[in-house]
Amino acid sequence: MTIPVRRCNLPDMPADSPRQLPELDAAIRDDALDCVMCGICVPHCPTFSITENEADGPRGRISILLGVSQGELSVDESVRDHLDGCLTCRACEVVCPSGVAFGRLIDAGRERLASEPATALQPRALARPFRWLRDGVLARRRVMGAAWKGYRALHALGLGGVARRLSGRLGAALPKRPPAPLATSSRPAGAGDGARRGTIGLFIGCTGEAMNANTAGAAEQVLAALGYRVVIPREQVCCGAMHAHGGEPGPAEALRDRNARAFLDAGVRDVVVLGTACRSELAALESKHDIRVREVTEWLLETDPADWPAMQTPNWRIAVHTPCSQRNHLGQPGATRALLERIPGLELVEIDGNERCCGAAGMHVLLYPEQARSLRAPKIDSIADLQPDFVVSANVGCATHLGGGTDVPVIQPVELLAAAFERGRNGSN
Repeated sequence: MTIPVRRCNLPDMPADSPRQLPELDAAIRDDALDCVMCGICVPHCPTFSITENEADGPRGRISILLGVSQGELSVDESVRDHLDGCLTCRACEVVCPSGVAFGRLIDAGRERLASEPATALQPRALARPFRWLRDGVLARRRVMGAAWKGYRALHALGLGGVARRLSGRLGAALPKRPPAPLATSSRPAGAGDGARRGTIGLFIGCTGEAMNANTAGAAEQVLAALGYRVVIPREQVCCGAMHAHGGEPGPAEALRDRNARAFLDAGVRDVVVLGTACRSELAALESKHDIRVREVTEWLLETDPADWPAMQTPNWRIAVHTPCSQRNHLGQPGATRALLERIPGLELVEIDGNERCCGAAGMHVLLYPEQARSLRAPKIDSIADLQPDFVVSANVGCATHLGGGTDVPVIQPVELLAAAFERGRNGSN
């Protein structure tokens, strides 16, 4: 049983005051000085692989941040471009023998850029057109949902390509073929009564009525099939990742706090999140608000397969993509494959270069589209060689970005599980 909570009467929550420059520079120095400049991280950096410029790799970016924080280097457009061009994939962080917290460091660096008085020196995400796009469209679930419905309608009329071309960078980032739901039943995909195991809150995020709508429906069906009552607070908002990685940690924290209040007001402390990037951003709710947060793939792996309904699939060939947020941020590189291995009849193959960022990286695909397409190209070639029935990615940003380069439907793991439950119930092959 799914219960949408329609009103939480949340006031606008003010962002925390930005850190003052001395405090921010000290924080940057503390993390930057952990780096011993060994260079082990450099070949793992996607942006360095494109430019082969040391300043576009983690070691170079740390040197730049150290120079800025110590007052030895002034911020100019070149400094801004090198720091702002980072994907925040954190591939460098997971191979660093010194344990440099590069993700925290680059976010602080963007916060430092955001403090610059000249717009040309601030992160590109804070420029007026991109800020409007983020706050007026991307972070608004209902606006995104309406836009997505319009795109689907145009696609059905054969005008999807025209819509993508006329919509600029945003249109270019849309999938070529909006996937149809794999599980089509309007009732739970199994025999669960929707209440016997407890209550789960579902975080659907900005894209829950748009690119992630199929995933949201599948997650509802799967959770209900496993015996859970599902609560979806309508006052939940953006997870804040776009703000955090764009140099605005205060607004990001305010958004997280609003989400905490939405779920707590709905009587929920166990929250399942659609998408690994949102899960990474919302992890702070666990310590600050005592809310248990799990990404849906992660949560399903913690359940006992013996409690699952019967499953069937038509021997689909599945190409598995591993998002950076799943591999590097959450430290769960094998989670998607482990979940899919529980579904009978699937042939699983890996996309070449899964350890390297696809280029989506939140708003990065809109801010640096040429770089994003360059990083995506080898993965699209690999998908073409593998000839799968579906590509599966646990993060909506990656799934959308990959879908913009291939005609193969790109879906999330829980969609396959919902379809397998439905086919198992109906006895179809």
